[in-house]
Amino acid sequence: MDTDQSFTASLFEILYWISMIAMSLVLIAITAALFAIGIKFIKTSRKVLGGGSILFSIIAAAMIVLMIQKQFL
Repeated sequence: MDTDQSFTASLFEILYWISMIAMSLVLIAITAALFAIGIKFIKTSRKVLGGGSILFSIIAAAMIVLMIQKQFL
């Protein structure tokens, strides 16, 4: 009975780490895409929207770095 609980705990720990890595990768991809959209907006007539997108993506990137440092390092 004890080995069954240990197996379940190990399985959930593995699933937890897979989900943390996947979430981090998705957040990085979304932040990079938002930064790229901000650059595209700055090149067109939507300069304020582009600047806001770039500023938001820089702040989001800083928060992602803090999360990765706390979680993985």
